[in-house]
Formats: sequence, C-alpha cells, structure tokens
Amino acid sequence: MTLSGKDVLLVGQSFHSAQALAEWLKRRGFRCHFAENMREASDLLNSCPVGLVLSNTHLSDGSGFGLLMTLAGLPVTAFLCLPVENGCFWLPAIDGGQTRLGLPALRPREFASALQELVRCLPAGSSVSLPVPKVEVANVTFAESAIQPNDASLSSTAEARTYSN
Repeated sequence: MTLSGKDVLLVGQSFHSAQALAEWLKRRGFRCHFAENMREASDLLNSCPVGLVLSNTHLSDGSGFGLLMTLAGLPVTAFLCLPVENGCFWLPAIDGGQTRLGLPALRPREFASALQELVRCLPAGSSVSLPVPKVEVANVTFAESAIQPNDASLSSTAEARTYSN
C-alpha cells in the first residue's frame, strides 16, 4: 500500500467524533477533510485530491462500497471501517487506484501499525506490505464412544491454536 499525498478524507458520521484519529494524523502533517456521506465525499474529491480515504461501510446515502466505485482509478489508498460488536475491522479496499478487496481485514492494532508504516514511508514513496492477521482455528475432536446414532448430546474436546499466514 502507498500514499500519494498528505490529505486525508474521513467519510461517515462517526468520523466527526474520531478526534483521536484526526489528531494523530494532524500531528504527522496530514490535513483532514470530513464528509458525512457519499455525496459530500464525491464533492470533496472533485475539489481536493486526497492520498488516503478512511470510510465507514455504512453511510447515510449508501454503502462505503459504493464510494469505492468513485475512488477506482484515482491515485488513493482507501480502507473501509467495518463495525463489529466490540470495535471494528479495517478492510483494505484500494491501493493507488487498484481494488484490493479480498485482502484480510485488519484489527485496530494491525491497522494502526499499517497506518504508521504508510506515514513513515510517505516521503520515500515506497510501498508498504500490510500485516498478515493471525488466524485462530479451533480443532474439534469427538470421542468415539460419545458418538451415538440420534444422540444429540455429543461430548467433545476443542483445542484452539493460533496460526500465522
């Protein structure tokens, strides 16, 4: 992933209250622009080129995925924020105008690390590899004596392991 400039577009109503993120970006020399929906984002993109777009997946006038169609082909890097029960995941969406959907989602700590690396590499214009999230896989084994035909009370043991791709 690469950044092409120091202007950042934050899209979505919740980003107006994301003061910690905006302050972090400002301390690193970025100019933050805010848009509440796709229409405002499109208007801003027409008047001010940005290097980084951070958008919610749910916008008041459509989906953040719809916004990606506007960004396709532009020299931007974009991430979508997908809210989950206790926080969010960040979906790498666009890198230099090329769609990157399908890459693993990043947890907040992984996203912060990737963002720090993007900022560090900006002056050199070099590319940054995104961190590969660790995947937890549960192996379930059943005791042979516990499996009975039409028996709904199967006993099992589960062992969770962490794998790194």
